[in-house]
Amino acid sequence: MKNCAIVCEYNPFHTGHAYQLRRVRESGADNIACVMSGSFVQSAMPAFCDKSIRAECAIAGGADAVIELPTVYATASAQYFAEGAVKIIRHIKDIAYMAMGATAAPNSIRKIAEFKIKHSASISDKTKAHMKSGASYNVSGVAALTEAYGNAYPADGDISKILVEPNNMLCLEYIVAVDKLGANIEPLIIERVGALHNDTEQSGEYISATAIRNAERDGKFESVRSRLPFFADRISAWRRSHAPDMRAFKAAAVFALKCADTSDISLLRDCSEGLEYLLKSAAKTSDFDKIIESAAGKRYSEKRIYRLLLDILLSINRSMIEKRFCTRLLACGKNFDFGILPDNVKTDNAAIKAAVAADDEVRDVLQVDIKATALYNTICRVDGDYFNYSIVKS
Repeated sequence: MKNCAIVCEYNPFHTGHAYQLRRVRESGADNIACVMSGSFVQSAMPAFCDKSIRAECAIAGGADAVIELPTVYATASAQYFAEGAVKIIRHIKDIAYMAMGATAAPNSIRKIAEFKIKHSASISDKTKAHMKSGASYNVSGVAALTEAYGNAYPADGDISKILVEPNNMLCLEYIVAVDKLGANIEPLIIERVGALHNDTEQSGEYISATAIRNAERDGKFESVRSRLPFFADRISAWRRSHAPDMRAFKAAAVFALKCADTSDISLLRDCSEGLEYLLKSAAKTSDFDKIIESAAGKRYSEKRIYRLLLDILLSINRSMIEKRFCTRLLACGKNFDFGILPDNVKTDNAAIKAAVAADDEVRDVLQVDIKATALYNTICRVDGDYFNYSIVKS
């Protein structure tokens, strides 16, 4: 038996995701386990629709199981997003592959990843040197890796265009995480078809999730309905009644920032270099977007500020990245073999509560998921809490 895992958001599930699942199945995988974000996604924004609907779409599209990626990792930077997923995936029984989408050629991704792993210390030093000029961590990291790789392999040309594409960077981080955590997993790199990750173009068979979300936001859902291969009517109906109230979400984030002490902010997952003072200074206004505009810039990306504001709301401090955790199985096929699941993936609330009672670290990380669900349900006008969930079987 050879099992394969996919890390995903399915925000929402579209034809490109269905294509990737088909390709993975064609590769010979016996079971496909998706590790998917829950209420909030990596951009630190509320998910487009409920995790149960997104998980059911994945099962309909060919996945055998969908496991929730804890919020601590699901809303983190690429490095920790990847590491959190691999911490789950490496313990799946008979796991052989980890599928990932890229826009660059698979051989190029592998070669760059191997170089990054081998020369991580020197690349880190170069990154710090670039940051001293005032560039952000991400920009500095791309510049450092491009420079170091270019010196070693001048014939390969400039790789910066590969590195600035989010899918490619995630691929690199997945491979680095597999190496760091000693997982015996082979990367299965599938070249992305159609639109790029954040492409807003709404024509063609394969468009991005961004384009779909934008079309729905602008009242043009019918123009992209065909790119949602499963449960388009349910998704549309859910959005009409429960689309996240972004004004409420932003107001809650501003309130949390205004109430937070700089000492507390300094402990957050992505806070460094005195960012806590910049944020508190920006909080003189009550306008969320103006806070983002004021704090972001050449040094700090907007996405990083978004994450920090969510961290304040959910009390995510940097120590949580290293803590033990448990999570839940969101969905599975009718004939799924539960025996392949890792020990930290639970199939019922009683098992989750027992894990929390036995381990303070597990409790701390799960508390973030409980808060995230409460926040999401509140801004989506949905009853219930984290424990009001039943595995979707189809």
